[in-house]
Amino acid sequence: MFSISRFDWRIGNRFVELLQISAHARADKCNELMRTFHLIEDQTTLEEGCTECQLSQNTDNRNIITMQQQWQRWALLTTYLGSDHFKALLGAMKSLSRTYEIKITSSHYNSGRDSRP
Repeated sequence: MFSISRFDWRIGNRFVELLQISAHARADKCNELMRTFHLIEDQTTLEEGCTECQLSQNTDNRNIITMQQQWQRWALLTTYLGSDHFKALLGAMKSLSRTYEIKITSSHYNSGRDSRP
């Protein structure tokens, strides 16, 4: 099942878009899915507007893989969501995962300055 959720929360005065992709790999396909995530991570860091991309595996259940990305603007993130390598990741998750989830969070970013009155 494919779903994208978008949540709004505010920290400061500059927008950033946060993308979190989590997949629960099939036990016999975990290594293959992790290789795919690594390839996508390498390509994503080259995308215009991607300021951060982190990949991790759950320490209690190695079959749970999470990628977190930070984007400068919504328009750049939506361009990425239409890219060939993102579509390849979706295809890999559909065939190699038991379940997966995609969350997009819009937030304000405060560059170290307290914005409270």
